[in-house]
Formats: sequence, C-alpha cells, structure tokens
Amino acid sequence: MQLLLIRHGETAANAERRVQGHLDVPLSDHGLRESELLADRIAALPVSVLYSSPLSRARRTAEAIARKLSLPADERPELMERDVGALSGLTWNEVAERYPEYMRARSEPNPVFEVDGYEPDDAFDNRVATVLDSIIERHPGETVAAVTHGGVIYSFCRRTLQLDAVRPTPFDIGNASITVFDVHDGEFNAMSRRRVRLMALNDTCHLDGLGRSDAPPT
Repeated sequence: MQLLLIRHGETAANAERRVQGHLDVPLSDHGLRESELLADRIAALPVSVLYSSPLSRARRTAEAIARKLSLPADERPELMERDVGALSGLTWNEVAERYPEYMRARSEPNPVFEVDGYEPDDAFDNRVATVLDSIIERHPGETVAAVTHGGVIYSFCRRTLQLDAVRPTPFDIGNASITVFDVHDGEFNAMSRRRVRLMALNDTCHLDGLGRSDAPPT
C-alpha cells in the first residue's frame, strides 16, 4: 500500500513562529489557498481513503481534499500534534526566555526538562506508531492519505529511517507538504513483517508560485 502523510496548511501561529501543539488554531487565508492547491494535487492521485487529525488546521485542510475526492475524512485524535503543554501559544523566543532548560535539553538524545503537560518522546512516538500501523493494517493494497502535523510526520520518518531523535529536526516538513511511504508485506527482517520505504519527503511542488511558510513542525 502507499501512505501519504500530509501536513496541514499554514496558520497565523505558524507565520508568527508560535508553538501550537494541541492549541486549536484555524488556517490563515494563505493556509486556505495552500489547501486548495494541495487538494488539486491529491485529486490526481488514486487515494481511496482519507484520515485527519481533528484539530481545525488539519480538519479544514482535509475538508478541501475530501471535496475533491468525494470521500469522508475519518478523524483520529491519535493523529494530533504532540501536546506541548505550557509551551502552547508561545513564540520560540518566548520559549527560550521562559524555559531555557528546555532549549538546552531538546538537542540531547534523552532530554530531561520540566515543562508542565509536555508529552514525552516515548509516549508521542508510540501514539504515532500505533495509529499509523493500524491504518496500514486496515488498507492493504490501497493509497491512503492522512492529514496531520509536522511532528507526527517527523516521528514516522525517523522510525522508518531508524534515526535517533534530533532537535532541531533534520527534515524540512512544510505546510501543505506531502510525504510518501511505500509499504510492502513479507518477512523482511527479524523485527518486522513489513518493509516501509520513504519515497518522497516534503513534496510541495503544487505550491510553486504561491510561496510557503518556513515554520517549524510544531
């Protein structure tokens, strides 16, 4: 099967470099235009199933795709961005001022810091792996799209490539971008009965001429 992980369109918080997490921020006018161009691109692909995070920035992006495909968007809370707790709504400059220990620790392999409500790496990665594994299991042989968030896409990329957690991330995952995975069943190694290959990362060619945000994934 083929799995398309799609980041939502731009929000005002993205443009202001604010950390969103579970903060429910709507798409900006620019993000709405991105979503329409993205939907035109997806409509040319053989997508048979559509999933979405329930956060409004992802849901509105998915709605644009759903209209083009004449498919419902199945909302899954597990596709939501990492819960960043007390960091929600802060700009990165404000994070650096209020939580310097977080900024120091976040580049370490096993960071230790105190931020109320912050979803730990292990819990977040397990949530992402569980929901995407479930989607893969349910749709053998199909092309499936899931509208989600930068952190979710980064987590699945990192797992697929067997990379350690690194911050800032080594991947650019732009708003309204498409990241594609091919999934093949079979006994490929002792750890897994399937092989997942990253085929395309941060594909935004459908946004050419519009411009896009360089906002971080959260």
